[in-house]
Amino acid sequence: MTKQDFLDKLRIALSGRVNPEVVAENIDYYSDYINVEIRKGRSEEDVMQALGDPRLIAKTIAETNPIQAGVRGGYADEEQGSSRDGQYGMPSGPRLFRLPLWVWLVLVIIAAVLVVSAVFSVLSMILPVLLPILVVLFLVKLFRDWFQ
Repeated sequence: MTKQDFLDKLRIALSGRVNPEVVAENIDYYSDYINVEIRKGRSEEDVMQALGDPRLIAKTIAETNPIQAGVRGGYADEEQGSSRDGQYGMPSGPRLFRLPLWVWLVLVIIAAVLVVSAVFSVLSMILPVLLPILVVLFLVKLFRDWFQ
């Protein structure tokens, strides 16, 4: 089997089972992989044999990237109560965003203010008890040194 035969069979096996974006991504990936392996000195036939059956690869890809039944225009059909993002079949939920540096600085400053205020709150509760004890200890030491 040649590289083009492999890619054609993979494209046919994926068509209709996954989104067109997923088909294109995987075709590009396997094309690049085959090219890299050939540049490393392996023969095209060896690379194709090592990859195996493109239909089996397509089955694995389709199982991990199913098409959403309620997809319209790349978004899940909310009327059907879908809890998945329709474009790639990934669960919708908390998404991570990159925060700008200034946001991180503000968060660090807020955290520092909270820590300092917590320390002073604890000190303000302990100080009325601790201060008389420290004064008594100071006076005891002062009198000891004075009488000796």
